[in-house]
Amino acid sequence: MIFLYSDVLYRAGGIETYLHTLALHLHSENIPFRVVVAELERCPLVDDLVDKGINIYRQKRIFGDRWLVRQHLMLTWLSTQLKPEDWVFCVRWPLPSLYLRMVRLVHRHQAKLAVSWALAPEFFPPLPPHGQKLCEAVAETDAVISVSQCTVDQFKQVYGYTGKVHVVPYHNLLLFPQIVSLPSSPPWKIGFLGRLEIKQKNLDTLLQAIATLFKNGKPVELHLYGRGPDQTTLEELALKLGIKQQVIFHGAYDHRQDLPKIMANCHLFVYPSRFEGGPCFTLLELMQAGRFCVAAKVGGIPDLYEGYPEIGLLVSPDHPEQLNQALTIALEKIANGSIDGEKIRARYFSGFDMQSAHQAWTAVIN
Repeated sequence: MIFLYSDVLYRAGGIETYLHTLALHLHSENIPFRVVVAELERCPLVDDLVDKGINIYRQKRIFGDRWLVRQHLMLTWLSTQLKPEDWVFCVRWPLPSLYLRMVRLVHRHQAKLAVSWALAPEFFPPLPPHGQKLCEAVAETDAVISVSQCTVDQFKQVYGYTGKVHVVPYHNLLLFPQIVSLPSSPPWKIGFLGRLEIKQKNLDTLLQAIATLFKNGKPVELHLYGRGPDQTTLEELALKLGIKQQVIFHGAYDHRQDLPKIMANCHLFVYPSRFEGGPCFTLLELMQAGRFCVAAKVGGIPDLYEGYPEIGLLVSPDHPEQLNQALTIALEKIANGSIDGEKIRARYFSGFDMQSAHQAWTAVIN
């Protein structure tokens, strides 16, 4: 039995998408598994798993919920279920305060524990009061998994871990059976999919780049898909920069239904994050659809684009002029029809599709 475990789950996001996709694939393969989650918000993707008859132990958030109470209850429940040779697979990095207890609980039942590190260790340092126990727990983990090449050395640097780090791509659904045709004419529509947040997603710099392009006579629009805490701040910045009409806020989108029309609406996409973990789901879906992307050279993003300028351009998030230049180049490619969607899609199938991901995963979780 494989237990897909997440002690924190939100309404939507990369981890939620990963859990949903992995569960669907195991279900289709008739591989025995259970889903074990604690939600901070009700997650529609978990609802979808329930509708499909998948076996789920689900801790729903209740009014007055005390942090970590439900997570301790999850571990107690897990201890009643585990049998020798079972696997517990954490789809997200573990909570430092609970991780050592979890590892030893699993091993006490002669089962094994694997953890997928979507967040790079450099952003998850072993700080007091749980830092030492976190390092002990990492050392005792049966399979340390990273979703990107760039973080492999960080496990030794950050945690002192000297064992093998497996690099396993995300399981992801093939949402696009073929490339999505580009819109026919200007204005050139640049899309962003994700959380509207400035500190990580660097959207203030993106708006400044759009303002520069517009002032230089480029017929551009920025289409922001998603919700987040900084939407009001971004709306005010767009007004201040004189591009209120060029920045369109579409609000939250349903990942299960809305992606085809989002892709069809935009000529290219941008992902200017200041930091990330692995190659993000959004970028994998963009490659499926044959969409060119300008992305920051952070986290696992270079795994996709490094050495492949025909599918995307990498920039430093700390240098706005690089973002301006890359977007200008991308717009020229769009205008002269030199972007080859089939080449972009072929890159996806070179090692990031479902088959590749599952083969790498099952080599670890055997």
